This record gives sequence, C-alpha cells and structure tokens, in this order.
Amino acid sequence: MTVMTPGGNEPNHRVVVAALSGGPDSVYLLLGKLAHEKGTRVVVGHVNYATRGDDSLKDQILVENICKSYGYDTDILVMESGKSPGGRSEIPGRFPAGFEKKAREIRYRFLRELSEKAGAEAIALAHTADDQVETILMRIFEGAGIGGLKGIPRETGDGIVRPILDVWKKDILVYLKKRKIPYRIDRSNFDPRFERNWVRHGLIPLLEKRYGKSVKKRIFTLGERFRELDDYLEAEADGWIRRNVKAPSGRIRRDIKGAFVFRRKTFSALPSALRVKILQRICFDQLGVAPSERLLKAMDGNVSDGGPSASVNAGKGWKVVNRYEEAFFVPGEKGRVRQSTGSVAGEKLPVLISSPGEYKIPLERQGRIVTFVWETRGRSTPAQAKRLAAKGDAEVFDADGLALPLTVRPLRPGDRIRPFGWDPGRNVRDVDKKVKEILIDRKIPRDDRWGRPVLCDANGAILWIPGVLRSAHAPVTPETRKTAHLRIRAAE
Repeated sequence: MTVMTPGGNEPNHRVVVAALSGGPDSVYLLLGKLAHEKGTRVVVGHVNYATRGDDSLKDQILVENICKSYGYDTDILVMESGKSPGGRSEIPGRFPAGFEKKAREIRYRFLRELSEKAGAEAIALAHTADDQVETILMRIFEGAGIGGLKGIPRETGDGIVRPILDVWKKDILVYLKKRKIPYRIDRSNFDPRFERNWVRHGLIPLLEKRYGKSVKKRIFTLGERFRELDDYLEAEADGWIRRNVKAPSGRIRRDIKGAFVFRRKTFSALPSALRVKILQRICFDQLGVAPSERLLKAMDGNVSDGGPSASVNAGKGWKVVNRYEEAFFVPGEKGRVRQSTGSVAGEKLPVLISSPGEYKIPLERQGRIVTFVWETRGRSTPAQAKRLAAKGDAEVFDADGLALPLTVRPLRPGDRIRPFGWDPGRNVRDVDKKVKEILIDRKIPRDDRWGRPVLCDANGAILWIPGVLRSAHAPVTPETRKTAHLRIRAAE
C-alpha cells in the first residue's frame, strides 16, 4: 500500500473519494468535474492489479504524477505477485475466467475502506453515457426487466455516485486534448473476450452504420424512460405493499408459520409489471433476496395462476406458498443438501430445485434413494457436453437458458418431451413427442416406464429423463458462457 498526502486537508469540506484508473474517463472525472466543485475535498484511490506488466506500472505512475501536480491525497493499492484477481501471477494481456468480477470486488472493497478512513460521504466513479448505452444493450440480451433496462444508476444507497454518467466519451477526449491533459489507454479494453468490449467495438459500430450516429443517444434516452417508469412502479408497489401485505394472523393454519401474506385475487388483478415489482420489493426489503427475472416470473405465475397449494422457492430458505385464496412468503428448509419429505412415485408435491446443490429424492416404487447434483460451471463446448452425457447419468444445459426453479417429479403416462435434435417438420403439433413412444422405441420395459424421476423447468416442460434422453431446451452452443451440470446418482 502506497500513501501520499501532499495536502488538501481543509476543514469543513465535503469529502469525496474518486476512483482514478489513469484512463480518460477517470482523469476527466477528477480534473474536469470534481476539481470545479467548490467546497469539495477529493481523495484519490487507484488499484494496480499487476496483470499487464509495465502497462500497469505506467498507469500507477501517471496517477501519482497527476495527484502530486494537483495536490490530491492519494491511496494506491498494489496487488502483490500471486494475489492478483486471477488468483495467481498473470502473464501481461492474459486474463483468467471471472477476472472482471473479481477485479470489481477488489476495487469496490478498497474504495469503501478508503472512504471510511477518509470520512468521505461519497465514492465517485467515472461511468459515462457510452457505458450506459453498452449496459442497456447487454441487459436487453440478458433478458432483464424494467429495473435492469434503466441501466447504471446515477447514485446508490451505499454512497456510490456517477457524476459524468450523461457525458459522452467523444466530448471527454476533446476536453483532455484541448487542455493537453495526459491519460492512459488500457489495451485490454479492446479485448473482445470481454462482453462490454465486444458490444463497444463490434455491435455499436454496426448499429451506427445501420441506424446513424444518433442511435446511441436514442438508446440512452430509452434508458431514461425506463428509469422514470421503474420509479413510478417502485412508488406504486410500495403503496400496495403497505395496504395489502400483512403479517399472518392467528387464524392461519398451524402448518403455515408465515412471515407475510396477501390476497391472491387482489394481487392478480394488477398489471403484470406491477405484480413483478411488488414481488421484487418484498424480496429485496423483507427477505434479503435478489431474484432474477425468471424467478420473479415463476413466483408471479405461482401466485396468479398456480393451484391452491402450489409453491416456489424464492431463495435463501424462503418460499412463496399458495393456500387457496391467499399467498404466503414463508421461511422454508435451509441447507445445501435437502431431504424431500414426499416420494416422487407417490405423486406428492414435486421436489423443487431452486439453486445449485445436492437433492436427495426417495423413489417409493423402486425402494431406493437417488441424488440430483446441480453444479454451475463456465463454458463447455457442445462436444464436451455430449461426451459428459454419453453414459446417461448426466446432462449439461446452458444455465442462462433455464427457466427456474427446476423440479423433479415422476414420469407419468401422457407426458410429452421435445427431444434434442428432433425435427418435427412443419407440423407444429408434433414439436413435443409422446414420451410413451420414445420409451417403446428404446425398449424400456413396461414396468419400468412410469414413476422414474424426470427434471422439469419452471414452465413444466420436461428437460431430462435420466438414462433415456434430454430435451431440446437450453442447449449448449458456442455462444454459451455459463453451463449447468446436472447429474443423478444413487445416494449413499
């Protein structure tokens, strides 16, 4: 840790920590924005990840020279060899899987510690209007909801502020060039392996060529409209929750030790966007859960259209449970290994699989217990997925293509599946094939056909019949970035 304190300790000033990487955006944040705010004392924070050899050192030297020239207090974190975000000493220009996430965690933790030490009331980050456009595009492709499509927030409750979020990169470069202010260019910002770089240097130029240079401003404006809409939904959801979500009364059945309850009919009459926001606010504010869009959709479907006793895991041990005319958020069983209380072949409630882990499932008809194991991993090629599934006891899915939560239930007569690689031709009715026909073709004995466990997604579609075949849902492709490895084995 290197600390320089050349001055700037005037009393009664607002203190702000500025993240300075040495790139044009952060240099502009410091010298083009914060430097002109009267009554503000700026403390600069910089992280040298030591992953780009001399380039990382040159970034640090530039930051030190800028702060010395302009009289800013500076705190610089230098990652030691072998302790880089990749977990080892890195070759310049090469980045391990998950580098961006690990580097971000290190940077934010360092800036928060520096903010606490300096008594700062805010941490200023140098996100620009270009960053906002890129974020909105990435979230569109990820299937984000209204809350995600508003992009990067201008400020957050933990003190993070982004003062130049409405400033465009081209204007920043003109400002710095006109004043001959030096800055550094990180060559890794052109590496297309990072999604943001691909969007920035690959997709956006294509959009500008097709729709004109103003397309970025239109996307930015779209994000602002989503921000206004999300703020409105937030206010409406908070009001509805205050009026309608109650703590359980004494009349509730003894087997329901719930935390929150509301009327399903009242909830179902609302627009779907507001219903999802209500569920999101309950999860955020009351349960400490950050649900994905898929999980919010599953919870909404459970409450609005589910049966009188349907349930969905909400995360962190919580469940959304229907009890006829009411819906409950109740604390469920916690723990990585979950023992089902009902049997699969006994046609009781399906076993919910809401997160990676191990799930023990008793098969009453077969008199044994099996274990479903779900592991989340990085990239896998289609060929690797095929080899792993060759024995029939494992399958690999595109994790982002799965509709969660998953369930394990018994295979029943009348079930249908969309086989992997199946081409039904033009007859849409034949997209899903009868499981019975497949079992007969595979010469599965009649007595061994029904009651075996099958894996389904949140929409009820069969994903995998272990030992028989998988469906065409969520296939692993060259574009897959994260995979879900599912395996079935006999429990010990």
